[in-house]
Amino acid sequence: MFLKAVGAAAAVVSLLLGLNQATGLVQNFRIHRQAFSEAIASGDQEQRRGDNAAAFRSFKRAAELDPIDRQAQTREAQAGMLWLETVHAQKQSFTDVANELLPMLDIALARASGPAAGDIQAHIAWANFLKYRDGLREGINVDDNLKAAFVADPSNVYAHAMSGFWILWQGGDLKSAESHFAAALATGRVRPYVRQLQLSALTNVDSPDNDAEALRVANDVRKSGETIDVTLRERIFWNNFSSRFHSPDRLVASLSVLSPQEAEATYDWLDDRRADVVKTTSRAFVLANLSEIQGRRAEALAEYQALQKQLHNTDIALARAVDAAVERLLRSR
Repeated sequence: MFLKAVGAAAAVVSLLLGLNQATGLVQNFRIHRQAFSEAIASGDQEQRRGDNAAAFRSFKRAAELDPIDRQAQTREAQAGMLWLETVHAQKQSFTDVANELLPMLDIALARASGPAAGDIQAHIAWANFLKYRDGLREGINVDDNLKAAFVADPSNVYAHAMSGFWILWQGGDLKSAESHFAAALATGRVRPYVRQLQLSALTNVDSPDNDAEALRVANDVRKSGETIDVTLRERIFWNNFSSRFHSPDRLVASLSVLSPQEAEATYDWLDDRRADVVKTTSRAFVLANLSEIQGRRAEALAEYQALQKQLHNTDIALARAVDAAVERLLRSR
């Protein structure tokens, strides 16, 4: 009887211990799921405000909490790629960021196929380009990375856009680079990013051909209702207009890239300076040049002379270019 009582008591204790252990497991599971959900929510919030570095680290934390959750793995890879696309060397060098992301991209690539693999492989190429930009050469082969991206997905938008950028970075053929950018735009994917890479590549090098192509692209962007980064807008405007006011032949070259109507419209679209006398007189000078280019020399002379009168006794640098234009047209009468 006594042994039966002891056995019953032991069974009860064992049951209570089992229940306590089960309760602990449930509690731990709830804490784990809460931490996972919070990491995902943090990543979403950080991504919405454009902090892709923080978003990557939040999604990475979520993937570590649940290593078999495909959503967390996908979000981690996407955030990492966005970080690469928008990285600026501030707290971390380009190489530091690339080295932080490359192991994750390699793991993500092993799970991916088709277009997704193409996206990842292209971003591996970009990570290696960033290291190349920092001066590293050993173990870096951007060309091979890009070829692998095309093998995975022949029409991959990132592979085409990054190929176009890479060609121009190395001083390569402009037509070849532009064919890649055209192929990237034809996919309809991530168009703002493609435009950003395209215009960055064209304005990175001081070249008349690149300047002209950047102006053509800016005109296309304007007509399609797209937008471009303020820094790029200012660079294109400077390269094609402001820096050429005292070089008549170079200014004529820029103003002849587009039709007179499109040249005027794109000039206005690019010039987002506040309205003042420098802005208004610069525009009048461009319009007078357009009249001259179209053979309306008498009209152009009248426009230059009106501008000359307006700028008389001012310290605005444009006055010298206007005086030279008036003298040029008077001599050619």
